[in-house]
Amino acid sequence: MRIHFILEPDSPGRFRDLGRLAEQLGFDAVWAPNILSARDPFLAFSLLARESRTIRMGPVAISPFEVHPLKIANALLTLNELAGGRANLVIGGGGGTMIGMGLKPDRRATHPRMVQGVRECVEFLRAASPTVPLNFNGELFQVQDYLPDWATAPAPRLYVAANRPRMLKLAAELADGVMLSDISLHYIADTIATLRESLPSRRSGLSRDLAINNLLAWHVKPDRTAAYAEARRKLWVRGIWERARNAPFVDAAACDLIGKNLPGLALAYQRGEDPAGIVPGKILDALVDGLTLTGVSSDLTPVIDEILAFRRAGVTEIGLRLYGDPDAAIRLVSDAVLPALKSAA
Repeated sequence: MRIHFILEPDSPGRFRDLGRLAEQLGFDAVWAPNILSARDPFLAFSLLARESRTIRMGPVAISPFEVHPLKIANALLTLNELAGGRANLVIGGGGGTMIGMGLKPDRRATHPRMVQGVRECVEFLRAASPTVPLNFNGELFQVQDYLPDWATAPAPRLYVAANRPRMLKLAAELADGVMLSDISLHYIADTIATLRESLPSRRSGLSRDLAINNLLAWHVKPDRTAAYAEARRKLWVRGIWERARNAPFVDAAACDLIGKNLPGLALAYQRGEDPAGIVPGKILDALVDGLTLTGVSSDLTPVIDEILAFRRAGVTEIGLRLYGDPDAAIRLVSDAVLPALKSAA
C-alpha cells in the first residue's frame, strides 16, 4: 500500500518544502485540493515540480463543468512538463467549488450528464498528442485542432473521483486510478466489489492494476483533546449531510438530530468552530471515529489497524488529508505507519 498526502499549505514554497520532505522519506505522491478559496492547484506545484526528482503531484479534483477540458489539458500537460512526467490529476463531477459558482446542491447531485462529462474529459486527455492534431467531438465538449507539442512523456496519471456506482464503473473502465472520498470500513467492501465487477470493461492499453485510493482525514496529535477538536471542526467535509454515511456509527435519533441541524453544522465549519455546541460531542466523536483517522501519536495502534483493514479490503493507496502541522504528520507516518505496513505485509 502506498501513502499519499493531500496538502493545503500557505504558499508554493511550503508545497515545495513539504513535497520534498515527503520525497526524502520515500512517499509516492502529494496532492493539492481544488476548493473554493485556495491557491490554484496546478500553479501551487510549480516550485516542487522543478525542485524534486521522484515524487508525483497534482490536483484533486478538477471538474470539466468548472474548467473546460481544453484548459485542464493545457494546465496538466504544463505541470507534467515541469515535473518531467510526474503529474497526476483527479477528475470529478464537481463539489463545493461548483456550488460556489452558483450551482445548487440538488442540481449538482442530480446532474444527468455529470458522468458523461467526466468520461469525455478523460477521453480527451487520453487522446491528446504532441504530434497529431486532435479533433474531439463529444456530446458535451468539443475541441478542434488541439496540438500540445510540449506534451512530455510519460503521460500524466489520470484518476477519477468516485464514490457512487456509475462513476466507480467509469473509473474502472477508463482511468489509471480511482480516488474515493472518506469511504468508511463499513462501505469499503461493496465499493471495491463494484470496481472489480467493472474491470472486464477496462480499455485496452491501460494497466490491468487499477490504483484504488481512499482519501481519509488524518487527525493524529500528541493531545487527544486537540486531535478530536480538529476532527470535529472538519467533519462537515467528510459528508455528514448524508444520512447513510452516519448511520453505521450513530443511532437513528442521532441521525435525525444531525439532519435537523445541517445549516448550523455548515456554518460552524465555515467559521472554523467546533460544532459540539450544535450536536452533542459524543455523537460527533462517534462520527470522527468512524469517518476519519484520529488518535494520539503515542498510541497509533488503532489508526494503523484501520489502515491495514483498508489494505486487506483491496485499497492500494491511502490519501491522508493533512491539516495542522503537516511536517510532523509526514514524519510520524514515516516513523510509525510505514514500518508497521511493511512488517504486516
